[in-house]
Amino acid sequence: MNELIKVADRQIGDSTIQTVNARDLHAFLEVGKVFAAWIQERIAQYGFVENHDYVVTVSKTGIRQNVIQKDYYLSLDMAKELAMVERNEKGKQARLYFIECERRAKANVIDLATALNDPAKLRTVLLSYTEKVMALEAKVQEQAPKAQFHDAVAEAINCQSIQEIAKVLGTGPNRLFKFLRDEGLLMRNNLPYQQYLDAGYFRVIERQYNDGRGESHTYTRTLVTGKGLAYIQKRLRSQNAFMHEATA
Repeated sequence: MNELIKVADRQIGDSTIQTVNARDLHAFLEVGKVFAAWIQERIAQYGFVENHDYVVTVSKTGIRQNVIQKDYYLSLDMAKELAMVERNEKGKQARLYFIECERRAKANVIDLATALNDPAKLRTVLLSYTEKVMALEAKVQEQAPKAQFHDAVAEAINCQSIQEIAKVLGTGPNRLFKFLRDEGLLMRNNLPYQQYLDAGYFRVIERQYNDGRGESHTYTRTLVTGKGLAYIQKRLRSQNAFMHEATA
């Protein structure tokens, strides 16, 4: 697939998702309006929300670094909608391109639940993790101290976000969050109760992001360990069995 517009992973809210630079999209669509006016008008017109549909970064440009530039990084859902509303051939090409990018990304998601019951697939999973760790080791050794490397490797191997776990279990993240709260594993703020942290089912990490004014903010994110995934699957099977008996 030829790269029409650069797509890169970037954090929006508490998820790392595929994004595009709005400037690149604006250029590809050959919009007649000035970029700043176009993106601000579209955001207001269609009700897009910062840190949900897009994030903004601020940088200094120019020879003397005295020009402030705002860049908008869009989720593929937002990019598809912007492409569609242009109602031209370029917009159609961009939308189909983003759909294909999403399809390829989903095809690369490993179904861990299936792999655990299939020795051949399990070997593939383990090999994939080994290759990821080796690549991560090479990268981090160049850029960070050993202590950071070990933390990053441990997170890559042992933990996944609720969004990733939801894909494995074949459900949506909002539905999974509600299930975990209803089951008493997570609190109202979607952070785990201490007893489940101590049991090794979850990890809580702190992340940082910059808002549109360049101000730094921190937030916490709940991750699920491999042990936690097995426990959640057990609770789901138990609930499904109970519901089946109740309706039988």
